Amino acid sequence: MEMLGEARLGASRELVWEALNDPEVLRASIPGCETLEKAEDGSLTATVVSKVGPIKARFAGKVTLSNIVPPRSYTLTGEGSGGAAGFAKADIGVNLDALDANLTLLRYSVKANVGGKLAQLGSRMVDAAARKSADDFFELFGKQVTSRAADGSSAASPAGLDLAALGGVDQQETADAAATAYAPTSAAAPAPVAATPVVAAQTDASVQTSDAGREAVPPAVVAASPAKPASVSAASTAAAMDVLTAELIKVWISDQIAVVTLNRPGSRNAMTYAMWQAIPIIFGALARNPEVRAIILTGAGEDFCAGADIAEFEAVRGNAAQATEYEVAVDGCCDAIANVSKPTIAVLKGYCLGGGAHLAMSCDFRYASTNAVFGIPAARLSIIYGVKGTRKLLNLVGLPEAKKILFGAQRFTADRALQIGFVDHVATGGSVSARSWLDRLIGGGRKGEADVGDPMADARVFAQSLAGNAPLTICGAKALLNGMAMGTGALDLVHAEALITAAAASDDYREGRAAFGEKRAPQFKGR
Repeated sequence: MEMLGEARLGASRELVWEALNDPEVLRASIPGCETLEKAEDGSLTATVVSKVGPIKARFAGKVTLSNIVPPRSYTLTGEGSGGAAGFAKADIGVNLDALDANLTLLRYSVKANVGGKLAQLGSRMVDAAARKSADDFFELFGKQVTSRAADGSSAASPAGLDLAALGGVDQQETADAAATAYAPTSAAAPAPVAATPVVAAQTDASVQTSDAGREAVPPAVVAASPAKPASVSAASTAAAMDVLTAELIKVWISDQIAVVTLNRPGSRNAMTYAMWQAIPIIFGALARNPEVRAIILTGAGEDFCAGADIAEFEAVRGNAAQATEYEVAVDGCCDAIANVSKPTIAVLKGYCLGGGAHLAMSCDFRYASTNAVFGIPAARLSIIYGVKGTRKLLNLVGLPEAKKILFGAQRFTADRALQIGFVDHVATGGSVSARSWLDRLIGGGRKGEADVGDPMADARVFAQSLAGNAPLTICGAKALLNGMAMGTGALDLVHAEALITAAAASDDYREGRAAFGEKRAPQFKGR
């Protein structure tokens, strides 16, 4: 018998891992478990009363853990004998993925065999009993974990990445240090991305890093550009500080993946002027952070981003001069996302409209839920969508579809977005059985209602596949592709050749050749 399943638990991955290794939690979660004790060799001995169809028996057995990769995965092997009732053996693979600082996706796979009278009952009855046991286990385990999370009885709190320290950085020093990932010299090229130093101490609760994400990875080497670095204004730095302090944007890092979350769910994550100003600072810091190999941009709550916060337009976009300044901030924000040297993925759900669509199009990839709604309503506001946003839209969907979207100002679905090339992936839902016990656990949803899937889980799997590749290759490929996509004259050929030369002279290139010859996975360091 084989079985797959998953659960989303409202607790940090460290806390879930701690619970999975706690005999008391396991004993309370296993249906019918009478005893579960740790033996001297590290294994667990257990006594479980189980009923399968007409057969009820007390099973005595042993549980061992193997393939342990804290706090990500292990294999649990259980063997038990129920006397005349028969025997059972199961290998259970457990994998934990940190979807957020306090949200963990637990995936499990089960391979089981039974013998004796149990085997005579037939596979359907045994499978049904096993699935019910799994449902019951994860419902009970989820209650144990959420109770611990509420009590705060977790393992050590995650260390953090301190962007709050930006407020204490000397402005001239920051301006001198700031640079784009590519810093092209062409006037037709995108505006440079401001960056700022990253300090390692934790002082801001809105910015967190999982211990598992703190692997020692040297900074990526980016070929020097002949262009003068862009400066970071005091106003921009102050805006980033205010936005982070107010938690309008949250940043969290785990497994070499940074998650940047727009955090105004009550306003459908509409972007304020300060948020447009803050993102270049944040993405610049992430570009320089050696712990980050990929960046995910998403929204809190039910939506990605409904666009600019029109409620503040009277104050920040009330006249032509302010409107021009506002558009410069929007373009600077989206350029920062588009030009950062690391791969970016937008995770889209609910509304993705107007300026939110520009944010999404600025990312390298877009992963959507089935309930995502897209649109650019500029024609309903007598606003001309900006040159850079229009160029991105044209590159994604082509001329006829771009005209339909901009002329019609109509909304379109995730399926339509996938069909025309606006998004790269639409998440599929889980199984009905997985949804039923999960609904009981978290109290949400109804049996039989539409399952919107989980684009964040899919995006993290994709991001992890990118994180293992050579950072210099990704940086260079992104610079070349983005430059070529911008049209004639946008690509700085001198800088492109410098990137190619730097990669050819790098330690990573030598490591890639050696790993290929030795038939092993390469270990890239970004230098």
